Amino acid sequence: MINENTIMTFLIVIAVIIVVLLVVIIMLIMQNSPNRNGKKSKNKTSYHKVNMPSVAGLNLPSQLEKMSKAEVLNITKKVYESYKIFDYQKMDIYELDKKEWHTWQISFLFMMFKNNQEFFIPEQNKIFHPFLIKASANDMKSFLRGLIKKYENHVDTTQTRDSLCKEYLWSNKDISILFYFLANYKNY
Repeated sequence: MINENTIMTFLIVIAVIIVVLLVVIIMLIMQNSPNRNGKKSKNKTSYHKVNMPSVAGLNLPSQLEKMSKAEVLNITKKVYESYKIFDYQKMDIYELDKKEWHTWQISFLFMMFKNNQEFFIPEQNKIFHPFLIKASANDMKSFLRGLIKKYENHVDTTQTRDSLCKEYLWSNKDISILFYFLANYKNY
């Protein structure tokens, strides 16, 4: 038969387990509950706000810098029409890393941002890859900072248009980021 000591030990173990579970539940509730200001408490892994990248000092080809905003917009529309044909929204993320865009095309997108021009793109979820649709404003600003650095480090803007058209430095992912950013940056 089971003696009283065994039963008491069993009940104490059960009581300790219940107390531990209650402490864990209370900690989880406290972590997700609003703080005194009515705001949710932030996790230790929260990110700071990333500032809007600047292209004011970005050197672009002089031919392009001399164009009017309307000319830049018209050429950007043509680049976008080419972009849409490839249906990047359905591509595997690794296919987006293929370098298929040249510097002259990319320069127009940077010029749009430098001119503070938005580029309206309707039904973006049908155009862009899900990694962009799900990206936060901070992610997008960080992506663009990386592209600006790439441009500054790898593009010689004194080259001719023809030379820049032969520089296929830019991936499908790069141009996707630029178009998505241009369509949305005023919301960041």
